[in-house]
Amino acid sequence: MRNWLVLLFSLLLVSGAGAEQIKVLLHLDQADQAVTLISVAEEIIKGNPDVDVQVVVHGAAVTRLRLDDYLNADFQRIVARGVHIGVCNVSMARKGLLHDSLLSGVELITEGGIARILALQKQGYSYVKI
Repeated sequence: MRNWLVLLFSLLLVSGAGAEQIKVLLHLDQADQAVTLISVAEEIIKGNPDVDVQVVVHGAAVTRLRLDDYLNADFQRIVARGVHIGVCNVSMARKGLLHDSLLSGVELITEGGIARILALQKQGYSYVKI
């Protein structure tokens, strides 16, 4: 699946060259797909550093954004490269997580993850479920 997603985004980036800014929304709700999300985000920004990548994390995946998670450094790397990560406050409450237990640079989505996804789609972001 990861290779398919990378190919898809490579085609999007090539077809969008010279056009308006590419806006991509990556949706993560399964903790076991976090590595795929990181890889896809890195491939997207490698191909076009001006792309706007928004990530919405909710459900079981919110645990991957904890400071003590093994993927912490990987998530920090994509945030440092300009990827915007938002985490659902409802999912965090269900998992008993506090915002200060998450890595820095992650935004708390107070309106909820699904509402943010819908708002970003209205703003022209291409939606990809990871």
